[in-house]
Amino acid sequence: MPFFVACSTFGAVNGVLLTSSRLFYAGALEGQMPEILTMIQIKRMTPTPAVLFMAFLSLIYLGSSNIYALISYVGFATWISIGLAVACVPWLRYTAPDLERPIKVNLFWPIIYIIATIIITIVPMFAAPIETGIGVGIISTGIPVYLIFIKLKKPAAVRRFLKSIDTFLQKVMMVCQPETPSDL
Repeated sequence: MPFFVACSTFGAVNGVLLTSSRLFYAGALEGQMPEILTMIQIKRMTPTPAVLFMAFLSLIYLGSSNIYALISYVGFATWISIGLAVACVPWLRYTAPDLERPIKVNLFWPIIYIIATIIITIVPMFAAPIETGIGVGIISTGIPVYLIFIKLKKPAAVRRFLKSIDTFLQKVMMVCQPETPSDL
């Protein structure tokens, strides 16, 4: 039984690594992440830089020796992120009632999910405030990324420097821009 649990865990981690890297790829296509993350590998047609970036982040998480603290950090950040995304459903229903909705969901389910998210995120604030604070810190690392890559107009020297890094990484990873986003 432990062997099958290990196989299942490995498969789940593999799936999360590959799907999460696609989120970085999609964010980069929207201009919310560095341009190198929009590149695809020439032979395999996969977003190699995004996969490697996700793998690098995973290795950073492995630096923690306390698995329970790591679960608290990532769990809190995940619940906050998903809870805020689900909170958009009733918000958009209220603020934009005429918006076309390809998927219609009864408001009962998002509201139940939001209540559960509030409970799941408030309880750790009292039970494990240090881990919760670190989870908030992890989420807050997105603020400088947003400011640097999206909000602020970069000086020409910074843009040239970033372009040279992109060119170097393109050559090292043998990646290029897809002709259209639908190529993947």
